[in-house]
Amino acid sequence: MLGSSFVVAWEGVDGSGKTTLMNAVVNRLAEKGHGVETYKTPSNSPTGIFAVQHGNRPDTDPLTRMLLFLANTSDDSTAIKKIIEEKKPDYMMIDRYSLCSVVYGFALWSRRYGRKVEDKLFTRFIEIVEMLGDNIFAKPDLTVVVEVDEETRRRRTAQKTATSDRVLEFDEELQKLVSQYYDIYLTWRPREAVKVFNGDSMLEELANMLAEKLVSLREARLHG
Repeated sequence: MLGSSFVVAWEGVDGSGKTTLMNAVVNRLAEKGHGVETYKTPSNSPTGIFAVQHGNRPDTDPLTRMLLFLANTSDDSTAIKKIIEEKKPDYMMIDRYSLCSVVYGFALWSRRYGRKVEDKLFTRFIEIVEMLGDNIFAKPDLTVVVEVDEETRRRRTAQKTATSDRVLEFDEELQKLVSQYYDIYLTWRPREAVKVFNGDSMLEELANMLAEKLVSLREARLHG
């Protein structure tokens, strides 16, 4: 925790309803009287704009894209920490953070070259990124990975406009790889991350469950 602020990173495949679920949990917590702030990456900062414009180009290689989005994560961390310092919210919700950059980087590499990276190499890379960003990142107390079945994800994605910066959302094979790399992380750090399935008509139930879980976890941290 940063002070008394419980930091939650929201991750997941495109089309999982991650942002919608996060906002629903924010509303539940606010109704209970908790102070909540949100931040979405990539932001409209210079690094965020460049990461989206250049990183999402079809001809940008996976390593370059990952490093661009990690640069934005690092850059945005200053803004996130400033919000926490000034507003002192009970909860700081971050819509995608450093894990997303790494997961999509590895998934894109696997998609392009037709093979997965060994689990140990993937987790070791995350450890190195976290070590280098130890004094920079707002370390999440919990990472929520939102998943959905492929049929529902496909339907939700079809409702969006397939612009050049959203082309990756429509790549089903890529999204399957993204899910697999998130699963590696979840298996590796079961105490620091939780996976929820956000199917149709589950929003209210999931939001209530997660709000209660976050209140419980924060209270345990404050008094544990």
